[in-house]
Amino acid sequence: MQPLRPIFVVGASQVEIPQMNKILRGAAAVVLAGALSAPALARPERPDAIIHFHGGSVGFIAGVQWGGGVVDFHGKHYPVQVSGLDVGTIGGSSYEATGEVRNLHRIADIEGTYAAASASATAGPGAGGLDMTNGNGVEIRATSTSTGLKLTAGVHGITIKLKH
Repeated sequence: MQPLRPIFVVGASQVEIPQMNKILRGAAAVVLAGALSAPALARPERPDAIIHFHGGSVGFIAGVQWGGGVVDFHGKHYPVQVSGLDVGTIGGSSYEATGEVRNLHRIADIEGTYAAASASATAGPGAGGLDMTNGNGVEIRATSTSTGLKLTAGVHGITIKLKH
């Protein structure tokens, strides 16, 4: 005697559970792909500026970050100083990041404190992403690479100032 297999009745036809799971997984994949592509479609084609920055960080419970970089805005290169504070970090690392800057109408608006909550770990080489906004509404979306040994789980703030 063969064991009974559970079935669902959908409309006028019978669909077995394994087939139903395939259908649900396919539908979930379509929804996920749409959700992931929606932010990209809503973004303007070109960022207002590009930022490149690099530096280091060290900490035990609270940590500090330092570095510098350049903002490419309207065909000019503006040097910047980067500093910050991490709460909930242990270790040290060096980093390089490149990102797109949006909502930058004048170069002075790049200055300010950018806040973000994150969790990351670096053991040797690593990579990550950063999405932050300052009080002027300027948004930076950057990808970074890092080396070192560091564990962070908490709040951090990055201050960017133009070098004069």
